[in-house]
Amino acid sequence: MEISHSKPWAEIVLLLDIMDHKMAEITDYTFNHRARLVKPLVSYDNAAIALSFLPAAGELLPGGRKPEGDEYTYQHLRRDLYDICQSTGVEVASRYVVPSSHLTIARFVDQDIFQRDKMGQLIEEIEKINAKLQEKYWPHENDNPQGQNGEPLQWIVGEEKGLVCRKGTVWYGGGESHYEGKGFSAS
Repeated sequence: MEISHSKPWAEIVLLLDIMDHKMAEITDYTFNHRARLVKPLVSYDNAAIALSFLPAAGELLPGGRKPEGDEYTYQHLRRDLYDICQSTGVEVASRYVVPSSHLTIARFVDQDIFQRDKMGQLIEEIEKINAKLQEKYWPHENDNPQGQNGEPLQWIVGEEKGLVCRKGTVWYGGGESHYEGKGFSAS
């Protein structure tokens, strides 16, 4: 979740100082509030390409996980984190308000990719990748609970490492970690 963007460094430091007393609560939140994401697809817009996921709803359950484990969704997690952040007195002013669950693959820094011939080729390749992802990792009638390959492709937010608060020019891979939450093992 992006708290702020496009502000001078001094303002970012001030926001971090204000939020500091809640930082452990924020970054450790997924230790006890586990949201599972499934059904990966490559998505794109005029700024980037990403691997996007949907909130799990009891499908593709890994061994030992019960459907009620998916009652707490990614949307609940975003809502709760937003409320905790706002409770510090800092206004959450994200660049994008749509609660997407994705991993950025690439950002477009040159608009030449949008030339008709290049864009058509890119979309064709993305569609091929998505067809493979759907075949292998999405549920199909008569599948075993883990999907085609016996191992679900899922993202349990906070697994291995808790949430990370980053500061600086993080949008293009820069910046640094300010605070790291505690993770957990899903197995």
